Amino acid sequence: MEKFKKIFEGLSIAYGQYQKGERGENGKQKGRAFIVRKNVTNDLWENHLKGEGPALGIIPINESNQCKWGCIDIDEYNFNHRELVDRIRELNFPLVVCRSKSGGAHVFLFTEDFISASQMQNTLKNYAETLGYEGAEIFPKQTEILVERGDTGNFLNLPYHNEMQGLRYAIKDDGSAATLK
Repeated sequence: MEKFKKIFEGLSIAYGQYQKGERGENGKQKGRAFIVRKNVTNDLWENHLKGEGPALGIIPINESNQCKWGCIDIDEYNFNHRELVDRIRELNFPLVVCRSKSGGAHVFLFTEDFISASQMQNTLKNYAETLGYEGAEIFPKQTEILVERGDTGNFLNLPYHNEMQGLRYAIKDDGSAATLK
């Protein structure tokens, strides 16, 4: 859990939660998403990985307007993840593809150290355009939040809710599911 928590480190004073509803005709998972203005606790991380309670959403932009990760959110359903992974490898992009809760793709960029949210956002926009997904949502959505004003930013539902029992996992180069390890 500690490694997962470190990889997806973000805003510590608020988090998102998603309670599943029905699946729409287009395949999109419906539900209720909301921000909780409380500290992100170890219990939340553990429960997410165990699949207990609502899924955890982390806001990638922290209190200093920096990020260690960002995401291109591709909302296409019945998506061919393997083709996207192949294209990313062809281009030698340092991206990780995960299935989203609706079957689309969350394409992650991770950094060792924090970088400015604007740098993360610009880099992801360039990758999205090159990959043919110029209109995809980019997280962080904000390049700046004013914590003292109550800003929180937008959250992204994390992969590995209920570890490998769920459908949100990373895709290996051969198209198979990557374990959390």
